[in-house]
Amino acid sequence: MKANLALSVLYFLFFSLPILAQAQVKQNKVPPKQAVAVPTDSLKTALEIILQEDQGVRKKLSTTPPSERMQLFREMRQVDSANQVKVKAILNRYGWLPQSKVGEKAADAIFFVVQHADTYLMEKYLPELQRWAQLGEARKTHAAMMEDRILMNQRKKQIYGTQAFSNQLTQGRFLIWPIADYPNVNKRRQEAGFDTTVEENAKRLNSIYNPSEIIPGLLAE
Repeated sequence: MKANLALSVLYFLFFSLPILAQAQVKQNKVPPKQAVAVPTDSLKTALEIILQEDQGVRKKLSTTPPSERMQLFREMRQVDSANQVKVKAILNRYGWLPQSKVGEKAADAIFFVVQHADTYLMEKYLPELQRWAQLGEARKTHAAMMEDRILMNQRKKQIYGTQAFSNQLTQGRFLIWPIADYPNVNKRRQEAGFDTTVEENAKRLNSIYNPSEIIPGLLAE
């Protein structure tokens, strides 16, 4: 009897405890990011500071003479790099945060930081941004701008005419990036929530809009 009891105890220790431990690990496992409680106030404050940093350096750039911009470009890259680390950590844990959770300024911060990042990050989060925009929890204009930026980076025609560029092919001029189906671009802009035409946007960007101008080698084949 004692031998059988000892064997039973050993069996329990060897086989049952690992199973119980695994069950406990599963119970303590962090839930998916959609289910994680969002610390709204602290995130709102942090993101609003990020927005000030992102836009602040760009405002300085717009009022600085071209001959003095090199240092500001370096500062902008440093600001963008630091902000991307912070926002990536937020996105990895909580996903794209809706306006109702953190407010418009904080939501804008997420957009601008991702918009100023690489194409991979934009492609990763554009579907979430578009989904929230359809639900009224993000700006439709932001979703349109990010889609245009991705297309431009891929050397494809943009849809809403939000992106301008300058390179050696333009001889120093800023031009609106080529637009697909440009006769209907202003209709698409209106549907996306823009209150300006592509012509008005070009003026705002100090850029030239000439849809008939073709720059050889600009677009991907």
